Amino acid sequence: MTSRDISELLESLDIGQILPEEYAAYRPLLIDGVCFFLERLPERRLAEILFEQYGLDSETSFSDRVLNLLHQCPTLHKLGQIVARDRRLSIDLRRSLQHLESMPSGNAFEKIPDDVKQKLWSIPGIKVENQSLAEASVAVILPFTWMEGGPENIQRGVFKLLKTGITERLHEELDIWGKLGVFLEERCGDHGLPPLDYRETLENMCRLLRQEVCFEREQHNLEEAAALYHDEPDIIIPRLLPFCSDQVTAMERIYGGKITDTMLSLRECRRLADRLIDAMISIPFWNPAPETLYHADPHAGNLFCSDDRRLAILDWTLAGRLNKEHRVSLMQISVGGMFHNEAEVCRAVENLGRTQPDESRLRCAVSAAMREVRQGRFPGFNWSQRLLDNIALSNIMGFPENLVLFRKALLTLTSVIEDVAENSSVDQVLLASGLRRFCGEAPARFLANPGSRAFGTHLSNIDLLSHFGTYPNTATAYWLGVWQDCLESFRGHSG
Repeated sequence: MTSRDISELLESLDIGQILPEEYAAYRPLLIDGVCFFLERLPERRLAEILFEQYGLDSETSFSDRVLNLLHQCPTLHKLGQIVARDRRLSIDLRRSLQHLESMPSGNAFEKIPDDVKQKLWSIPGIKVENQSLAEASVAVILPFTWMEGGPENIQRGVFKLLKTGITERLHEELDIWGKLGVFLEERCGDHGLPPLDYRETLENMCRLLRQEVCFEREQHNLEEAAALYHDEPDIIIPRLLPFCSDQVTAMERIYGGKITDTMLSLRECRRLADRLIDAMISIPFWNPAPETLYHADPHAGNLFCSDDRRLAILDWTLAGRLNKEHRVSLMQISVGGMFHNEAEVCRAVENLGRTQPDESRLRCAVSAAMREVRQGRFPGFNWSQRLLDNIALSNIMGFPENLVLFRKALLTLTSVIEDVAENSSVDQVLLASGLRRFCGEAPARFLANPGSRAFGTHLSNIDLLSHFGTYPNTATAYWLGVWQDCLESFRGHSG
């Protein structure tokens, strides 16, 4: 196989169509990146991809051809799951990519190593079904039953098993991704694109995806998640079963379907979307612990509505953790926005940073965000995340890996929330949850050290007093900003 074969494939496929028109300038860079990736795959795997593509019917749509390509590479499969509900993509492409969230079982059973199947079949009391439930990027889900305490007590569970050869395939691809960042940064100049930090982004992604084949880590995360959501009756975390190993995760079977495929009323869908926001964002964010767990792969295939209409959060292979300091700084950004304190917002952003910022450009970015507040945008969670996005994309400063992972998880989750119930408000749910948390903290605040931030709302009593004590300054800063906005608008029109 040659570079020419790959170029002809990508030309016939027109892979640049994946990006929407607003990102058309990045299409040549995308094509370069896909070429780089495919050229470095082992020849046997590249031959399989080309064979599959050329074997498709001539009437096969662009979206289905892309689906076929992504399904053959575990890292691309994962990427497809992440963007499957991004509304900037065409509706046809999104519908195709959504098949990657939980592939139909088909012949997935045949992809399980024979030695693993033999071990499962030999467990006393276990009856494994010969038809898999679903196929994910690296694993197959296989249902089974077993008798717990006697024949009258039949329990149902699922085995999560790695597909044959998937670890080798994954590591082959991750080695390529590790080199791709440098290549993309070099090609940015050739295409006249801003020099974004592709290298670190892709290195972070590689470190994350290496966890996909580590079942012991997933089992630890499941135990931690079960503890986090222990007091939430409307949330299901699959219970681990006593058949786990480093090759198998055994869990209780959850009956239901993808949260985006429910046949619920509009009112019930809105309630489910609010529960999703509360479970995936509010509960981790308002946690007072020094470190909190969050689900780092919240695509629709991992979020089920159970038959009894509870939210089931599946597949905890990819999980991240936010430390207390990060949550304190995120809270200070929003509070600084509410009290129109640009200096406080700048300090909080700097505290989140992994690198020192360009201070003048940081102040400009924060000033622009404050202008949005004066124009009616609520300075809540979405506003603060948008500010951090602008700072990162403008290369004003870099942020730590786990904070970047948290943001990527939020982007995936936001698209899922929109598909469950349009116009759902993350800020509204998060604010309501925060107010309940604040009211619950009131008795403890009377006895707490004034400077202590050991609360779920991440604000000390001194923080509260200082903000309310500076309210007159807040009003002054707000109206001065309004006058500056008017003057700038006047100059713009007169010019």
